Formats: sequence, structure tokens, C-alpha cells
Amino acid sequence: MEYITEVFKLDKKFPFTVFKGKGFSAEAVKSGKVYMHNHYCLEINLALSSGGTYYIGDSSYPINQSDIFVINNYEYHYAANFSDDMELMVIIFDPELVWQNEEMDYLYIKAFYEWKDGFKHRLSGDAVSSDISDIIFEMEREWNEKATGYQLVIKSLLLKLLALLYRRFEETSKYSEKIMRFQNEYIRIIDAINYIDKNFKETIALKELAEMVHMNQNYFSTYFKNVMNCSVSKYIIRRRLKHACLLLATTEDSIIEIAAASGFENVPYFNRTFKKHIGMTPGEYRNSANT
Repeated sequence: MEYITEVFKLDKKFPFTVFKGKGFSAEAVKSGKVYMHNHYCLEINLALSSGGTYYIGDSSYPINQSDIFVINNYEYHYAANFSDDMELMVIIFDPELVWQNEEMDYLYIKAFYEWKDGFKHRLSGDAVSSDISDIIFEMEREWNEKATGYQLVIKSLLLKLLALLYRRFEETSKYSEKIMRFQNEYIRIIDAINYIDKNFKETIALKELAEMVHMNQNYFSTYFKNVMNCSVSKYIIRRRLKHACLLLATTEDSIIEIAAASGFENVPYFNRTFKKHIGMTPGEYRNSANT
């Protein structure tokens, strides 16, 4: 199966969107015309009706009416629709909309990155109260009507939604041994991850990152890949491409300027890397973003 990184062309000032989707059809699944994808945004789905399966990472979940799905910006996933009636309300937003690297802000998105046996990706519809689904419907209405101040209203609703999901997350069963192990492993390299996120435009040496978390280079490289499901170099590339996509969609800077501003050493390498991961050239992406 193919694995690709999709890019949502979100507004730089308000990186958010909401829409309805139906996933891949049964025919597409049967013929193998499906693919796993991830993206640089966080995703929340509300199942409006039953009749499908959600594949997230190495897990699969039945899609039942009123289920909530939360997917982070690293996990590959896709929804398979085995009923013509199955439909999802999809919310996409950049984590920077709610998280400014403050400790309390992280609680808003904790359920996307930390899992428990009772809440990993999916919150069963039986556990979803009407206040959660009502917030999602109100967000869709505000987004479609775009009345004065709609962005303020949507952000306040999003924060409330995330706070309620956090509450449900904390109220579920205790962390399993597997999840506790993952969290402890992640904490060991969090300083290196934060450094990459803040300095991706610069040349980043593997040795520097390894020393930052008190590991040797070979061990750090293997450890990082086991925890993050990608190599250090691939993580850095993803972060640079996210920034490049933003500049392509929101500025008139030249491709040369954008490549340099995103941490790529030369334009040919930037073009090859962009096409490989995004599926189109930087120029094609810019044209599609402006149409």
C-alpha cells in the first residue's frame, strides 16, 4: 500500500477547516486503490453514521455513529466506507493554533499523542456526550456562515472541544504498560524534537541532537526511529516541507528564496524532495493553492 503525506492549504492566520467526508469506497478498497496518508495537521472526526472501518497506524476500528476519532500529525491513516450512508465530519487544524509550547497548552492536544486502553484514537459513541457533538456541529455552522467574528467563535469552541476530549481521556482507564513505555521513551528525546522544531531552517547535526539527550549517535538514531516511526532526517525534512508549503501558499517569494528559507541547501534538491513527499512540484503546489 502506498504511503503519502497530504498537505491541507490552510489560511496562515487561521489554520483550520471543517468538512464532510466519506472515506474510500468499498470498490476502491476491494481493487486496492487506497493509500495511507498523514499530514502536518491534527484531525478530529465525528461519525455521522455507521458503516466503515478506520485504519490508523497498525490499529483498526469500526466506525459507528457518534464515534470520535483523533489523529495526530504523524500517523498514517485512512477510512474505508462499506456503506453508502457512512459519513464523517472532519475537523483539520494546525496544532500551533492552540499550542504555543506552554505546558498547559499541551493538555489540549494530549489525547492525540498519548494513548490509553480505553481511549486510543477512538472514543466510542456511547461515551460521547451531546455537548461534544453539539460543539462540532456549531463549529461547522460558524465555518459555513462566516459571520462577523466567526474565527473567534470557532477557536473558543475548538478549545472547549479539546478540553472536553482531554477530560474524557483522563477519565478513562489507566495507561497500559505499552503506552507508559512509549511516553517514557518520548520524554527522553523531547529536547531534541523541540530543538528540531525551532531550528529546522539551520543545519542540524545528528551528533548535536544525540548529545542534547545524552546518547551516542548510533543509539540515538535507532531510538528516535523506534519512537517516532521515522528517521531523524525524515522528521527534519517533514518540518522543512511544512514551512515551505506555508510560504508557497501565502507569499510571492521565489522558489529559490523559499528553498533557502526552509532549510534546503539548493533548489534541485528542494524540488526533488518536495515532489517525492508532496506528490507535485513546488510550482504546481503554488498554482493549486491559489486556485
